[in-house]
Amino acid sequence: HQTPASEEQRKQWYQRRVRGKKLEKKIKIQWTCNGNEMVHGEGNVKIRTKNGNSELEFKPAKLSDKGTCTCSAEGQGTTDSVDIQVGGVENEVTITPKVTELTCKQGDASRCVIEFDVTSTIGDPGANDVKFWKLKDGELDEKSSSSKEGNTFSRVFGQWKKPSRSGQYVVVVTVKGKTYQSEPVTLTVLPKD
Repeated sequence: HQTPASEEQRKQWYQRRVRGKKLEKKIKIQWTCNGNEMVHGEGNVKIRTKNGNSELEFKPAKLSDKGTCTCSAEGQGTTDSVDIQVGGVENEVTITPKVTELTCKQGDASRCVIEFDVTSTIGDPGANDVKFWKLKDGELDEKSSSSKEGNTFSRVFGQWKKPSRSGQYVVVVTVKGKTYQSEPVTLTVLPKD
C-alpha cells in the first residue's frame, strides 16, 4: 500500500487502518521537539495517544518550548511524519526574572527576594494568579504565594531562611485559564558562620 498524499487523506487512512483492527503490529508513534525525544511526564510534556491519534501538549507552556516538533508514525511497513511549529505564547504572557541566580546567608536579617516581572496582552494577573514553586528533579514540588507591586511579583525569604531552601524556583502564572511557566531562578542559602 502507498500512503495517500495529502495530510487529511493520510490521517483518514491511518484512522481506517487502526479502526479496522487489521494491523498485525501496533503503530509506533514518537514525538521529537528541536531534535530531542519527548517523553510523557518529563518536565511539562504531556502526550496522549489513542486510536492511532497522538497529541502533544506542553503544560504549562514555557518560552523554551518554542521550535519545531515532529510526530512520526511507523507501522505495517510504512512510515510518515508531520512537523508542527510551536510558539506564540510569548506574545500573550512574558515572565522575566530580575536575576537568574541569588545567594543569601542564613540568619542574615536582610531581605532575600526572588522577583519576576510579568506582562500580559490578554489580561493582568493578580497576586492569586501567580504562584512560586520550588523545583525538585525538574518537577513542580513546593508551592508558595507571592506579593505584587505593579507588574513585579516577589517571593521573600526572611531572616529564618535555611540552606534547605536552596534550589531552583519558577513562577507559574494563570491568565484566562491558561498557564505559563518561567525559566528557573537558582537560590543558594549559605549556612551561618
